[in-house]
Amino acid sequence: MELQPIPFPDLVRRMRREVETADSIFDLPVRKWWIPSEELDFSALHFGHPASTPVGPAAGPHTQLAQNIVLSWLAGSRIIEIKTVQINDRLQIPRPCIHVPNVGYNVEWSQELLVEESLLEYAKAAYLIEILKTTRAFGRFPSDRGFDTVFDISVGYDLEGIRSEKVTGFIEGLKDPSESFAMLRRELSGDLAEFSEIDLPEQISDTVTLSTFHGCPADQIESISRYLLEEVGLHTIIKLNPTLMGFDAVREILFDRLGFTHLKLRREAFEVDLQYDDGLEILRRLRSVAERRGSIVGAKFTNTLVVENEPEFFPTQTDPYMYVSGPPLHVISMNLMQRFREDLGFEFPVSFSAGIDVKNFPAAVACGMVPVTTCTDLLKQGGFGRLPGYLKALSREMEKCGVTSREAYVLASGGHGAEAVGEAWTTFPGAAAALAAEGDRQIDRLRRTAESSPEDLPDALREDARAADLDGDALVLHATRVAGRLNGREIVPRLVEDPRYHVAANSKPPRQIDSVLALYDCINCDLCIQACPNDAIFSYEADPVEVDGFAIRESHQLAVFEGACNECSNCEIYCPESGAPFVEKEVLFLTRAAFDESELDGFCRAGEVLHARLGGREYELEIGEDGRLTSESLAEARLEPGGAARARTVWTSIYHSDTPNPVNPSPS
Repeated sequence: MELQPIPFPDLVRRMRREVETADSIFDLPVRKWWIPSEELDFSALHFGHPASTPVGPAAGPHTQLAQNIVLSWLAGSRIIEIKTVQINDRLQIPRPCIHVPNVGYNVEWSQELLVEESLLEYAKAAYLIEILKTTRAFGRFPSDRGFDTVFDISVGYDLEGIRSEKVTGFIEGLKDPSESFAMLRRELSGDLAEFSEIDLPEQISDTVTLSTFHGCPADQIESISRYLLEEVGLHTIIKLNPTLMGFDAVREILFDRLGFTHLKLRREAFEVDLQYDDGLEILRRLRSVAERRGSIVGAKFTNTLVVENEPEFFPTQTDPYMYVSGPPLHVISMNLMQRFREDLGFEFPVSFSAGIDVKNFPAAVACGMVPVTTCTDLLKQGGFGRLPGYLKALSREMEKCGVTSREAYVLASGGHGAEAVGEAWTTFPGAAAALAAEGDRQIDRLRRTAESSPEDLPDALREDARAADLDGDALVLHATRVAGRLNGREIVPRLVEDPRYHVAANSKPPRQIDSVLALYDCINCDLCIQACPNDAIFSYEADPVEVDGFAIRESHQLAVFEGACNECSNCEIYCPESGAPFVEKEVLFLTRAAFDESELDGFCRAGEVLHARLGGREYELEIGEDGRLTSESLAEARLEPGGAARARTVWTSIYHSDTPNPVNPSPS
């Protein structure tokens, strides 16, 4: 299946109508949204841009289509890494491409849309979020607190491709989205005209995360980064691979300490990849480049871990590799992150994405990393609805420390606040000269604040910075990075001993029952809806019917919107019954062209005609106002047994449903 972006007006109409009729948006109930607290401040700065939380989805399956980006925002994401774009936008990605029964495995690594489609899809997402901000999600948010959002571009994978007009044009289109926004504004007329004049940002993003192929030469990684910093003018994060740890170190953690001996590491994959010392030197040199340009360079930990492909998971994968994520990657990547920070010799922006979940998110935040992103965990039961739990877990840890802000939490959580502010003052540019007047007395005063009133420490730092004519926010940011590194010295070594990361705790597959998934009347757990990162699976209410040996006994049913399904197979992993929902359930096509291009059985509406493909045969059906096929249509169609009942059910319960869905966004 090829992904088909949903028209922008349809997305706007569905959001507005669905929240009114079902108290949800894109199938995420309001009760699973993150509603900002008036008392707690999770905010962070990402390259100078304020974000109301430090969490978001990693560039991947959750950030390719406008609707899933909106879903991540509703659930609390405020730093959103949009999916990696590259010059080759005609990829043939193996199917299935994701396998997350416990630990995560994938062979999916780049956008599945054309580059120009990706640009417009990200502009649509940004516009939709601005509509949600302006309307407070159509009245569901109590205030406009907690709305600050940052988008991060992700591009790959080589210098020639990134320098191309296609990819550089994509980047420029996100730096200046005025053309895309103008196009989208023109689509909002009639009942949507009120949204055509809302204020939109002058840019979607000026920060980029560089992702490179395993085996990309060190000099090319540096050249790409220089191009992004110097010629394109972006703040740049270099995504580092866990292979930097070295084969022996990774093998010790993965096999000897965690017990994942069934995974097959390939030494040659480590040998051709960027080496640790080269990575350090690249960051050191690029720091000077960035400072000259008024930009910032940082590192992301990490990409997924390359291992030998398992044909049982990915039988159509021609490459010898697959990629591991989840719990074992968390331990490896945290160790690499801490080692890199200790050895680099200066504080720098660190973002993180490796096995983050509700239990380790607060500790990752305590390490001073921004953002802390997640992917594998969102593919599990609950999907996007798992994200608010991250921020609840962080709030509990903040309460234990007696603080109400993320900054104060990072400084206080490990008890290193006093040490951190002392080091921060002596290493922050210009601060050493400012200290000359008061010397140790100023630092001693801050240290006492750290010990007696950690909640007040960030503001005390800002006050002293202002008195010294320094940037207070920058000094606090620097201090949190120092504290994060100090906290990591205690957090990281404990990970390999934690049983939750060992193979025994990560071997149990999702629950299965002795039942075969059918076209209708499954157990109606709706786990597949939550597991789908693209909101391709939706529920609807049908009238029970029994005719010609065909029966629909339950009112609650499931269907698949073909345009958002990429056959990743994640729904199959989490379906308790035997079978794949994207294969077994009714398939709905958005357009006649999409219907004609497919060979799948399914339905498409064109005006008052329902096009159907059943058992490989195609039919054009006319359905009367009473929901029955006309006699002429029945005689002409010669439908298979039960086909007429299926067609009537789809027509009345999906295309004429009172509740919006992807193919019926705004029921009248």
